[in-house]
Amino acid sequence: MKQLRIFMILLAVVLATSCNKEEQATGVGDVLVVAKKSGAETVYGLSLYAYTFSTFSSVSAVSSANPPKTYTLKAMNGTFGYETPENAYSTTKPAAGTYTFTATFENGVQQVFENILLDAVLPIPTFEKCEFNKATQQLEIKWQLLNGATSYAINILDGSKTVFASQPLRNVSSPSFAIRSTRGGWAQNYVPEDGKTYTVRLFAYMYEPNGGSYNMQCVSMADSNVIWGN
Repeated sequence: MKQLRIFMILLAVVLATSCNKEEQATGVGDVLVVAKKSGAETVYGLSLYAYTFSTFSSVSAVSSANPPKTYTLKAMNGTFGYETPENAYSTTKPAAGTYTFTATFENGVQQVFENILLDAVLPIPTFEKCEFNKATQQLEIKWQLLNGATSYAINILDGSKTVFASQPLRNVSSPSFAIRSTRGGWAQNYVPEDGKTYTVRLFAYMYEPNGGSYNMQCVSMADSNVIWGN
């Protein structure tokens, strides 16, 4: 499963905080742990991303925790990324280490940059409520706050397609969110169908300490099914 929501949040922050396009070609790398449920077990994977205002032609990365393994990042929605395949998620947490990215730009210039992955991970978030309220005609979601979580986000999936994506929910003191069919965040021209079952996906994000806002350490997620309109 592609973690496109993770990518969009990270990229938006990088583009808002990075240098001007006209400056010398430079890249930034980030590696994060992805935690989710598989049956009754918590499983882990990795996502690696490389960002630039210029254009990469290729990017690879290696980890000090496992030097023989090379991660080959692929073009992904305007940047380069690697995401652990579904069948490669493991109950073993990824080892902490320094990830060294080697990027080649379209003009042939090569740059090396690093990102440190710590051993901290977030637990899987827990829904306290995820149900459609007929009286108010909205989907009501509540969850438990997680120690270490910097922000949250809500997606709604129609099968494997993301049809709703919230903005990052920061400084959350009352962990709740309501979604109407008329609020912003829905895919263009998409209208949820009464009686149809959707997957609500709750993301929790942990950023790296003392790092820029694009430096993420971990994202954990949980799913809950809901019947729209019922």
